Amino acid sequence: MDKCLEEDASIKVNEVSTPKSSEEVTTTKRIKSIDRFRGFCVFCMLIFQFLKNFPSLGILSRLADHSLETGIIILPGMTLADIIAPAFIFAIGLTFALSFSKWQRLYGTKRAIIHYLERALSIIGLGTFLDLCNKVLDSFNGYTLNAFDWTIFAFSIIAIIGLVLRFLAVIPSWKKKLSMPAEQIFYIALSCMGIMNIIITTIDFINIYNDFGAFKYNYWVTLQGIGFAILVALPFVKAKSWVKFLGAAILFIAFTVFHQIGNHKEWLDVIVHGGVVGGFGWGAMLIFDMFIADLYFKNKSNALMTSIFFCAIGVFLIQWLGNINMGSCSPTFILVSVGLSGIIFFVFDALDKFHKTTFDPLVWWGKNPIIMFLVEFFVIGVYTTVMPESVLAGASWYGALIQGIIAVVVLTLIAYGLSKSKKSLSL
Repeated sequence: MDKCLEEDASIKVNEVSTPKSSEEVTTTKRIKSIDRFRGFCVFCMLIFQFLKNFPSLGILSRLADHSLETGIIILPGMTLADIIAPAFIFAIGLTFALSFSKWQRLYGTKRAIIHYLERALSIIGLGTFLDLCNKVLDSFNGYTLNAFDWTIFAFSIIAIIGLVLRFLAVIPSWKKKLSMPAEQIFYIALSCMGIMNIIITTIDFINIYNDFGAFKYNYWVTLQGIGFAILVALPFVKAKSWVKFLGAAILFIAFTVFHQIGNHKEWLDVIVHGGVVGGFGWGAMLIFDMFIADLYFKNKSNALMTSIFFCAIGVFLIQWLGNINMGSCSPTFILVSVGLSGIIFFVFDALDKFHKTTFDPLVWWGKNPIIMFLVEFFVIGVYTTVMPESVLAGASWYGALIQGIIAVVVLTLIAYGLSKSKKSLSL
């Protein structure tokens, strides 16, 4: 997903002595563990969502369940599904500074900043588009599209036109004429959708603040949270390690104070992941991740110990700050997510030395996260929408297992084909 999600597949490192930060690492050797870790996150985010449609699979169907009643609880207030999105954020943090520095070297600081502002807004815009698709489907069951829905619909048409032109630009004779305008149409349309999403989600929170539960638009899910976190973290992308830590700490403390006052945690929990306000908590999480990334490129042991410390302090503070809560992006959720994501990554990093074959499906999954999100949404999403209940919720365990295996194989083959074709849709 953009250079900060996708281009890190081509990021390489050299044996350098104590670099000052991750952006100073040179490029000679691929970091396969980062590729696989990102691929693992994408795989879990997509496949778990499919498996949850089959209650007959038992524990497998609960993998994507965030509910404390039915999900798989791993810590007080936290289910197994809650760690996947933060792990994806951690994958961004590992390579954000490296990717930004590459753009800066190639095109200059101003263009690099504009690029990442535009791409972060585009990620929010893409999430807005996917939310609109769900609302359009709901309209067949009685939901009435409002003025904002129709506005997003219009911008979505423009973005789709830009996307079609981008595909047509593959034709050699059309490439020169179509490539640049197609890219501008696509990204500007998505960026506008991203800006509008931030505005109306802020309005939603104000409405909730004045009248609990009275929100109107409901356009905020995981992709929006990821894009907004990138916006919050962008000012720190070139900062020294200690500045990243200090900035994240100040942002974390400010968000913690707000979260703990009055009924704020309940208000934040109304909108998915706390909406725009909760996005500052996700931003603090990403900056902490970037700090650990700097440590990783200096000394892996220190980075691992820091990750363990974050996880431990998060669990320790539960007694004062309350249980881990992804819904409101609670302070304990931020700390535990940073630490636990880091620990999971270091498992991948430690296992990297044992991977000797070219068969690397997790790398395939991680190379094109945006396309895989779209494929899963439109292919698997449509499948689970149109299939009768007997095929999904009413399926036997072996029928559900067969459907799950087919989904994994088909999506992995698509990921493999995209990887080998070297074609990508970057945001």
